[in-house]
Amino acid sequence: MRRSDDESGVVLVNVLVVLAIAGGLMVLLVSTQEAALDRVARAVDASVAEQIAYGAEASVVDALRRDLDTAPEVDHFKEPWALSVIQKEVSLPTGKFSVQIMDLQSKFDINLLANVTLGTQEFARRLFIATGQPPEAVNQISRILGVLGGVARLNDLAAFGVAQTTLDALAPYVTALPVAGTINLNTVDPLLLGIMLQNDNQAGRMVRLRDSRGFITLDAMKDAGVLRPQNSGFTSNAYRVEVFAQTGAAEIRLQSTVIRRNSLGVKAVTILERQFVYDLPDAPEDQSR
Repeated sequence: MRRSDDESGVVLVNVLVVLAIAGGLMVLLVSTQEAALDRVARAVDASVAEQIAYGAEASVVDALRRDLDTAPEVDHFKEPWALSVIQKEVSLPTGKFSVQIMDLQSKFDINLLANVTLGTQEFARRLFIATGQPPEAVNQISRILGVLGGVARLNDLAAFGVAQTTLDALAPYVTALPVAGTINLNTVDPLLLGIMLQNDNQAGRMVRLRDSRGFITLDAMKDAGVLRPQNSGFTSNAYRVEVFAQTGAAEIRLQSTVIRRNSLGVKAVTILERQFVYDLPDAPEDQSR
C-alpha cells in the first residue's frame, strides 16, 4: 500500500524533529562539556594562584622569624628580611605576582585610649586637631574603649557613635593594634612624627636622616639633639601582608595579619588573620581562612 502525501509529510516532519532533538542534545552535551572544562581550568588556575600566595606568605613569616635572630633591635624596610620578600608586581610564566608589607606600628594605636594617661590624651588631642577633627572626640573614644577594653579595627568605633568622617580622617595615622606596641620611628608618617615631636624642624631632620640611611637610631636622635618622644620605638611586631597572584583566569589577593613575639625567651611568628579575595567567575568573592 502506498502512503499518502500527508502521511509522507508527517513521517518527514517526525524524522526532522528527531534529528533536531538529537542535534540539540549533541550541542548541549558539547556545551556542557566545554563549560565543565572551563570550570575545571578556572579551578586549577585558582588552586595554583592560592599555592603561590601561600608560598609568599610563608616566605614573609620565615624572613620575619630570622630577623628576630639577626637584627632584633631595629625594624625597617631596607633590612635584608624586607628586601628578600617585598616584590613589586612582576610577570611570571604562570601569570603576575607581587608582595607588599605594611608596618602596622607605623601608626598610633587607638586602643591606648582604653587606659588613657594624661600624655596619651594630650597627644591624641593634638592628632585630632592636626587632622581637622574635634578634640572632644578623644574623650568620646576614651569612654567607649574604657568599656570595651579595645577594638579589632578602627572602623569598629562607628558602631558606637563615632562619626565616620572622623574615623576616615584618622585612618592614615591611626590603627587598632592586635598586640601592644609603640610607634616605629623608622616607618611613621612624617605628619605623625611632627605631632609626636611637637617640632616640625626636628621632624624634618629625622625624616631626611631616615631617607638617606633607611633608618634612624636612638644614638642618631641624640646626635641631632632630638629627644625620643613618648610611645615610640624602633621595632615592630605587627604587619599586614598583601600578596597578589594571577594565574590564567584567576586573580587572588591574600591579606594576612602577621604577629611576632620576642619576649621571655620565646621567639615566634604567627598568622593572626588571613583573608582571600578572589576575582574569578563562579568563585566566592571573599573567603576568610
